[in-house]
Amino acid sequence: MSAKSRARAFSLKLRMAVLKERRAELKQRILTELKRPAPCAQTLRMLKRRKLTLKDELARHEGLLRTLEAMRPQPEQQLGRV
Repeated sequence: MSAKSRARAFSLKLRMAVLKERRAELKQRILTELKRPAPCAQTLRMLKRRKLTLKDELARHEGLLRTLEAMRPQPEQQLGRV
């Protein structure tokens, strides 16, 4: 894997960590809203939509990361290089 690919993979992993944290925060906000005596349907809809958007973005990043890792040379290919 080239240095550029490694940097991109590292960047994707960092971005995914941030997205997972945001998604967890949204999940907590949804639970908090649901515990209210009269939860606001509009707020819940907005929070759930944002959470789903983050889930989709995470899936995209995971696909990119798998692609980058698949491009990584296998150990037997590295032995041929000197």
